[in-house]
Amino acid sequence: MKKVIETFKPQGGKHCITTSLKQVFDFYGYSLSEEMLFGIGEGLDFTYINLAAAPMVAGRSKVIEFEENLAKGLGITIRVKQSKDYGKVLKKTKQMIEGGHPVMAYVDMPFISYLGLDDNSHFGGHSIVLFGYDDEQECFYVSDRDNSDYSMRTPNGPIHEDYHLVPYREMQAARSSNYRPFPPNNKYVELDFSGFRGINRENLTASILDVCQKMLNPPATLKGVSGIQKFSKDVKKWVKFDDDKLKRAGTTNYFMINADGGTGGGIFRKMYGVFLNEAAGIFQKDTVNQIGNQYIELSGEWDIVGDTMWQLQQTGEQELLEVMSKRILQLYHMEVDLMTRLQREIS
Repeated sequence: MKKVIETFKPQGGKHCITTSLKQVFDFYGYSLSEEMLFGIGEGLDFTYINLAAAPMVAGRSKVIEFEENLAKGLGITIRVKQSKDYGKVLKKTKQMIEGGHPVMAYVDMPFISYLGLDDNSHFGGHSIVLFGYDDEQECFYVSDRDNSDYSMRTPNGPIHEDYHLVPYREMQAARSSNYRPFPPNNKYVELDFSGFRGINRENLTASILDVCQKMLNPPATLKGVSGIQKFSKDVKKWVKFDDDKLKRAGTTNYFMINADGGTGGGIFRKMYGVFLNEAAGIFQKDTVNQIGNQYIELSGEWDIVGDTMWQLQQTGEQELLEVMSKRILQLYHMEVDLMTRLQREIS
């Protein structure tokens, strides 16, 4: 059997989860920008994750936590479901597609061949949309964040396809993976828009203040502005790494910061800046727009750190660690200042 949802329109985007959500929202007639989804979902964050393979940073809130916050902000229901039994998940996926419902699902990236990642690059928080299947060819129709007019960088070069045909065996491995970080464990999303209340001053205020709170008063030293400060200190300790681990840390963190990794630029700071620009129109506050512009400028400063990480990946020069440490400390002070002013402006 073959079924493709012909009315589903694949779109490219900046970040995998907001791209997936934007496509599903558009499909059901609730159009919001990626940046607005990111902001209302309290997406901005910072975490320093000291994994054994290589330390990495993350600039957005955790998978599932973001979706829960987005649902709360918009008054909708987002059910994130999962099962240990892939057979049940496969059956449910096909049933949803047959019923005309695209399926937002999470995958571990190295198992998807078009992404061209090696076995050490596990990341199960990547989101895609399945909008068709073909039993004869044994493949799914998949929309990722690339598109014919929106390129996505991979280790094998840029890709820009309107959709991808992913073999069943790849999809099973990618969805069933339990590798850290963020193992997908067959997660998928069901949405109910019946309570949708749109964007207003109330939910914008709540979402922004919650981000300010978690960034300025994080629950752990690895989180929020404290995490940025720790990152500035710990990056100097990478001098103890062997050459392979040092270069791997450079590669990993380049993609966690740069737009090539699906951050929208500057470890998600650019997306948040554009969100604040949009929110400023509703608040009718030029000061919020100004802070948004400063977040966009901040993203450029973070991109310099990302570029230095790429240089580290290429050269393994330990001298770059001290350079990055000083710049990250400057970014820590900038983030504290921006968040403090934003909190004061919105309160």
